Amino acid sequence: MTLLFKISGFALVIFTTSAIGFYKANELALRYKRLCDLHKCITTLKECIRLHGGEIDSLLQKSFSEFPINTAHLKKSDTKLLDEFFSTLGSGDTSIEYERCELYINLLKRQSQEAYEQYRELARLYKNIGVLSGVLICIFFL
Repeated sequence: MTLLFKISGFALVIFTTSAIGFYKANELALRYKRLCDLHKCITTLKECIRLHGGEIDSLLQKSFSEFPINTAHLKKSDTKLLDEFFSTLGSGDTSIEYERCELYINLLKRQSQEAYEQYRELARLYKNIGVLSGVLICIFFL
């Protein structure tokens, strides 16, 4: 009976540490996906400003309708960039707003490339560390 408890305890430890590793890897993937979605939305906003002009509020609703503004999985540097963009949006004429969108598109593209590189480098590492740390803890308790 005690062997059954030990085996289930070891399985629970390995499962928990593996889940933590997979969670951290998933956070990196979600950051990359969210930055790509924001890139698409700001590109749509840029094209709406260039083609239609008009009120910024209606253009924001139109361009961010598919992917609402959500900063759940972003880093502080990403949210700071978005705060700067939205705080100054609508303060100039259409050509200035178009250029501002172009600037922030390039900045978001750079951030998303950085997020993709981090995901490629660290996702497997987090997964492997999760599994191996669970095995190491189990070996330690043996």
